[in-house]
Amino acid sequence: MRRPSRFLRRHPLLVLTALGITFAAWICWDALSPAEPEAAPEITLHPRLAPTAISEEAVFPVITPEGTAQALPRLKTGMSRTEVEGLVGAPTSGNISPATVADGRVVYRTQYETDLTPLATVRPIQRSLPRRPSPSSTLVTLEFDATKPGHPLVGIYYPDPLF
Repeated sequence: MRRPSRFLRRHPLLVLTALGITFAAWICWDALSPAEPEAAPEITLHPRLAPTAISEEAVFPVITPEGTAQALPRLKTGMSRTEVEGLVGAPTSGNISPATVADGRVVYRTQYETDLTPLATVRPIQRSLPRRPSPSSTLVTLEFDATKPGHPLVGIYYPDPLF
C-alpha cells in the first residue's frame, strides 16, 4: 500500500503523462473507428379513407344558457373547465380557438356570445310599430391553462368598451 503512493509522489509528471497519452489514444480510436450504421425508422403507411359527405341537417346547434351574462361575475380564476361550463354552458365549436403558448404555458381560449346590457327593471315602453331589438351581444373570451389537470381558468377578457 505504501509503494504505489510513494511512486506517485516521486514521479507525478510520469503518471500525468501516461494518463494524457491514454486519453489521447482513446479519442483517436473513437474518431477513427467506423461509425455503426443507424437503423432507419420504420414508416407505416395507412390507407387513406374516402371522404364522406356531412349532412347539415345532422348538426345540432349548441345553445348556451340564457343567463350567461349573469353567470360571468361568478367565474373565478382557478376554476376547472367543467365548473366553468356548468355555469356558462359549453362553447360552440366555432368559438374554441387552438392552443397557443403564452407566458411560457400552453393556453386555449373559448368565446361566449352574451348580452352585457343590464336587465330591465321596469317594463319597456311599447312603440306603435314593433321592432326587432338591436343585436347587443358581445364576445367574452375565457382563457384556460392546457398544461394543468382540469384545465383551470386563468383569464377572463371582456371587449374594450372604447371601441
